[in-house]
Order: sequence, then structure tokens, then C-alpha cells
Amino acid sequence: MDKKSPLFQLMDLRMNGVMNDITAQDEAYQSLIKKAGIYTGRLDSMNLPKEQC
Repeated sequence: MDKKSPLFQLMDLRMNGVMNDITAQDEAYQSLIKKAGIYTGRLDSMNLPKEQC
């Protein structure tokens, strides 16, 4: 299927919406994202070279 076709784009949009709804309601996923954000912020504040990150 051509990825630029209107049908493909509509299907993609619908699937993204469904997946966003599922992850928004998943408490374990939300907790994981919150913890990852904390550690990402700490890592960014260390100003390490890109190779070490």
C-alpha cells in the first residue's frame, strides 16, 4: 500500500489515536515515563560527551 495514499494516512492517524489512548490509561507506562524523564534530565545536566551518553 502506498504510504502517501489517503487511506493509509487515515489508518495511520486512527492507529496513533488508539495507541495514544491506551498508553494514556496505562498507569505502569505513565510511571515508567515519569521515572525515565527524571533520569534523562539528570543525564542531560551532566553535559557528557555524546559518545558516553
